[in-house]
Amino acid sequence: MLHEKAKFFKALGDQTRLAIIGCLLKHDHCACDFTAITGRDQTTVSRHLKILCEAGILKYEKSGRYVIYSIMDDNMKDKLGNCGIEKLDSCCSDNVADADATKKVVKEKYGKIALDVVQGCGCCGDLTEEEVSTSIGYSFEDTQSFSAANLGLGCGNPTAIGEIKEGDIVLDLGSGGGFDSFIAARKVGKTGKVIGVDMTEDMIAKARANAEKYELGNVEFRQGDIESLPVETGSVDVIISNCVINLAPDKSRVFREAYRVLKDNGRMYISDIVLLNDLTPEQRNDEDLICACIGGALLKDDYLGIIKDAGFNVQIIDEGKDIGENQYSGYPVMSLKVKSFKEKLDEIDCDTCM
Repeated sequence: MLHEKAKFFKALGDQTRLAIIGCLLKHDHCACDFTAITGRDQTTVSRHLKILCEAGILKYEKSGRYVIYSIMDDNMKDKLGNCGIEKLDSCCSDNVADADATKKVVKEKYGKIALDVVQGCGCCGDLTEEEVSTSIGYSFEDTQSFSAANLGLGCGNPTAIGEIKEGDIVLDLGSGGGFDSFIAARKVGKTGKVIGVDMTEDMIAKARANAEKYELGNVEFRQGDIESLPVETGSVDVIISNCVINLAPDKSRVFREAYRVLKDNGRMYISDIVLLNDLTPEQRNDEDLICACIGGALLKDDYLGIIKDAGFNVQIIDEGKDIGENQYSGYPVMSLKVKSFKEKLDEIDCDTCM
């Protein structure tokens, strides 16, 4: 009995866990909600949820691919209330505000890049667009064929690792000026289609103008958030993304959306920046580092974990550890290239947090 009391009070001795409890006193939540609610990555959230369940404070049940958490029972709710823990009406408002502020900063920065007000995202020093692109895997033919769309952004070439076939429907997450979309369009041919999604209005305008310039009728650009894709469920064969998901505040939601829009047996090819060592809070909140794809990046294992939590099988294609010195001023980052497969629903272990 004494041991159980100790576990209970120890579980209450953490601000993140108190925030989770306060939200659940108001209403139940999916496990995936707590990344936004707490501002923590999925791995950290999973650890806190496990502690709360082991202390008898929370329970969970599976609903499809998701895990829904709630307070154990009414007696536990009363016990928590007697401990002074209050229901939180808007438990994620601060983090939502932070996420909105981050998106606003990113939009402004990349809008300026689209309008040629500034060059690059701030990660690559004095390198030209072509120098950046060739250093991360693009061919001379790629850079010359679509030079107007090459903005010198990215940390790899997902179209090179992507097994894109003629007739495929391809989705480009964070399509920018359209560079990767146009390379993919050349691969899918007239029977295929490429959809580019970007949240920055000026980028969408630039990409559409470039598509007209290059006379590519099998490419479409949609303004939207990669955390809430303007794409039909089960409509895409291949997803590509180049150094964009690190900019999204809720990466778990990005990968759940990717899983949603992919067809069964669909595949996803990503190049993205991940961390080799964690950053300080000051670095994580630095707007320049966020826009340079560093401040919002996750540790490699955490990044891979949230892809798997969304239901994907994951295969690492390459780990570019020299990019930190070559392009990112010595920050502890790596260019991670990943191939992921969509699993069928009945093959997924929903209990991702226990």
